[in-house]
Amino acid sequence: MINSPKISIIIPVYNVERYISECLESCIKQTLKDIEFIIVDDCGSDKSMDIAQEYAKKDSRIKIIKNNQNKGLFLARCEGLKSATGKYIISLDSDDFLDLKACEIAYNATKDGYYDIVKFNAYNYDGNTAGIWGGG
Repeated sequence: MINSPKISIIIPVYNVERYISECLESCIKQTLKDIEFIIVDDCGSDKSMDIAQEYAKKDSRIKIIKNNQNKGLFLARCEGLKSATGKYIISLDSDDFLDLKACEIAYNATKDGYYDIVKFNAYNYDGNTAGIWGGG
């Protein structure tokens, strides 16, 4: 039996050329390394997937799935779930990024079996300032 990764990060991608590199960099540089990244190409019209393909060439943990047509965020995530092999799932929007210890902290919170779901706080960052969003 092949060992599955601890975490699968599902990233639907649609016209996020401006943000996709920062998103993928934050995933690849996680302190927890036993992760797979599932990028779901939701048929955008910009160069987002060209950028994602370049990352996939450099990191074998990246899997790319292509939808046959634009399905929208929810259904793109569902397509990613079908290919996920990780024990836990993180859903990440392609215009967002993770703190570099996010996966390690989340996994450590769940590994004793006490927690099934871990919720992150989010920060809205406009390039100059950050403020908490969706806390609680």
